[in-house]
Amino acid sequence: MVYYSVHSTNSIEKNQLSIRRPTQIERRRATRYHFVSAVEVINVESRKQLISLTRDLSLCGCFVTVKAPSPKGTRVSLKISNSQANFSAVGDVTHNLSDEGIGIEFVQVEAKDRAVLEEWLVEASENGVK
Repeated sequence: MVYYSVHSTNSIEKNQLSIRRPTQIERRRATRYHFVSAVEVINVESRKQLISLTRDLSLCGCFVTVKAPSPKGTRVSLKISNSQANFSAVGDVTHNLSDEGIGIEFVQVEAKDRAVLEEWLVEASENGVK
């Protein structure tokens, strides 16, 4: 996730990127919905497993809460479960936030899992939770 803001106090600084103003533009490929569910994340290389919770979900990925984030670029397999269904995918860690968690981009999703994901997102959008 990248945040940009523009701060302009004089003509030289105009249109330069800065963090001085709270105005931020967020650029995402898909709408992200608040979605809390159990998730199992396994590092493909080391086979290290962690059990945690998702914080949000989109067609392209999810955010998983963890205390010790995996490095950017780590390939993981994940399984998200709730009382209605299970979703599995392979993904890459795209960003990590210390003491918060990791953003995972889905890179391989089977058709049956894609259908589950789409159903969950329709439900989340109908509930107005973004």
